[in-house]
Amino acid sequence: MTESTTLSRNTLNDFVDHGDVLINFTSEGIAGGVPYVGTDAEGNLTVSKGLAWPITGVPDAAAVSTVLPPDVSRLVIVSDGGHRATDFAAALRTQNNVAGVVCVLEETCDADAFMDEDDAEAVAERLRQLGYI
Repeated sequence: MTESTTLSRNTLNDFVDHGDVLINFTSEGIAGGVPYVGTDAEGNLTVSKGLAWPITGVPDAAAVSTVLPPDVSRLVIVSDGGHRATDFAAALRTQNNVAGVVCVLEETCDADAFMDEDDAEAVAERLRQLGYI
């Protein structure tokens, strides 16, 4: 069974539990705090700890199942919205031996980083003073 949810990078660490294994289909490394599926120098699938590096291509779900530790409770498939994660989740569903959840990372927005109306007026006034408008 595969579920789907949307998370921010900040809440991903709160979402993963002991017994989860992460697979990263985003374009950047993720500090997930749990083991992750990656590839070694020869291109073989491995389960490692540390920064979860992005995986290239769509790995074979059966091959992933063989490298998972016996105590894995769930495979957390992290995506930035691309189709590779959903393709892998569909293949994982056919294996029926590992539960999975697809986590689509949403872009976080710090509202305080944008100008409000007062800031915009101050910038416009300064540009007028400098002769730009």
